Amino acid sequence: MAQIATRNLYGMATSFTTTQIVNIRATTENQLIQIFRNIRPDAIYEKKPLALVQTKISDTHRQINILKALMVSPTYWDSLIAAVGIAVTRQISTYSLTSDFLLNGDRFNRLISRLAPRQDRYDKSYEIVNVGGVGQVDLGLPFVASTLDVVGAVPMVTFPSTGILQFALLDVGTIIDIAFVTAPVYSVVKIVRTHDQPVDANGVVHPPYAYVLHPLLATPLGIPVPPV
Repeated sequence: MAQIATRNLYGMATSFTTTQIVNIRATTENQLIQIFRNIRPDAIYEKKPLALVQTKISDTHRQINILKALMVSPTYWDSLIAAVGIAVTRQISTYSLTSDFLLNGDRFNRLISRLAPRQDRYDKSYEIVNVGGVGQVDLGLPFVASTLDVVGAVPMVTFPSTGILQFALLDVGTIIDIAFVTAPVYSVVKIVRTHDQPVDANGVVHPPYAYVLHPLLATPLGIPVPPV
């Protein structure tokens, strides 16, 4: 298991958070229910991440574990987002924790396969406009800095996280060609508890049960990942 230390103002470790490994190969309904019970409020893994792995046999007949996803409780998720703010580009989808969702792990495993980040490439023409006495182009999307290719003018400064490029005032009115690849958008899945009331009933709130995310989010969110 991996551990991450919680330190006080003097740099001393006051507690450690471990990452529990859970094998989801051929997961049954009862096993999944137990996993969710372990991360509910006041449960053993409420403030600890779960690493969901799948066991496979390699071509050399060796057993290997593949890290498929990370799952955290709402408590842990809120603390992660509070720590990193909006540094992680993400979109959240919601699923209800129903029997159909849990049955044989089918829907759950299909859900995990959809967590891979999405990126798109754009190649468009833009006009440099005057914004506060500075030439500017707003791409409208965060981008990967190393993929930016600008033809027609040289940007003075770029802001990949906001999609803003700034140019000299003399460049205002110039039409330029810009190619870039968007920053990855990760699908974070929020699983909610079900209630006796209909889903569409007015005033019914489904509190989150767990968040499932791609392993690549471990680094920007500071989640310890164990060797699998």
